[in-house]
Amino acid sequence: MDTKLACLIQGVIGVFFGLLALLLPDITLTTFLAFFWLLLIGGVLVLLFLAITAKSEESIFFFMISAALVFVGVGSFFFHGIVAIIFLLIIAGYAFYTGFAGIRLALAQPKTKYLLIAGMFAIDLLLIAGIIRYIPMLTQNPVMMVLGVTSFVFGIFLILMGWHLKEGFLPAQQ
Repeated sequence: MDTKLACLIQGVIGVFFGLLALLLPDITLTTFLAFFWLLLIGGVLVLLFLAITAKSEESIFFFMISAALVFVGVGSFFFHGIVAIIFLLIIAGYAFYTGFAGIRLALAQPKTKYLLIAGMFAIDLLLIAGIIRYIPMLTQNPVMMVLGVTSFVFGIFLILMGWHLKEGFLPAQQ
């Protein structure tokens, strides 16, 4: 896929998710929980199938991973905060990867090297501070507010970066 198109698609997804997390935090969190449970149940079923059909040396490994997922599911059923922490870690990992790729792409372009990186973080912090100060109703769920603002700002910057990239530009070419 072309880097320009990839930036535009990631930016649109980031803006969409950011707006959902800001405007409908409870529905977004409920949707995340539903996806968590679907992925957890699907993972346990696939791992049990692999454990049953695998060779005897590999079978114990798949059973242990399946038991760990069941343990996480039971723990998250009784301790709801675990699900939020797991999702926060997953989203933070994806944000780190996307941010690292965006910074690498920005560093490959001499014009936008420092302005883009500093601008993303400055606007993100200013927007969070403005929401806390002027729209306190959005701060009822601070994790979703910070996640939504950060996703929205990084999505806007990815769209702008994708808009200004030359056709066929790849960071490895320069």
